[in-house]
Amino acid sequence: RIRKKFSKSKYKVTLGLSVKSILKCSDNSGAKIICLFGVFKSGSRLNRIPSACPGSMIIGSVKKGKSKLRKCVISAIIVRQKKSWRRSDGSHVSFEDNACVLVNLKGDLKGKSIFGPVAKESALVWPRISIAAHGIL
Repeated sequence: RIRKKFSKSKYKVTLGLSVKSILKCSDNSGAKIICLFGVFKSGSRLNRIPSACPGSMIIGSVKKGKSKLRKCVISAIIVRQKKSWRRSDGSHVSFEDNACVLVNLKGDLKGKSIFGPVAKESALVWPRISIAAHGIL
């Protein structure tokens, strides 16, 4: 089943991050911790809390990091999540932490490199992330 509303991914991924989730920033842009408060293309329904998964573009604010980045609205893409999800080949995947990378609205990275592994679902959707990533799982 294709879930176009929630992300551009062609895979159905369990939504593991909702509003007010704390994410680690895994690039060298200067941000350390990000608080999620919105999800792009999440659809709308009364009283439904927006959720995101690897490959989703989110809106958040930097809680810890460089003073230039703090307390302003930024966009980011999720590359890892703790909540496990099932892939089409039958394997279950989960990561150690929830992590994202800072991007602009076109999807260009603000940092130069990405630390740690990246989910295959986010690398397929965003080619700039797959270029900068060291390991794709």
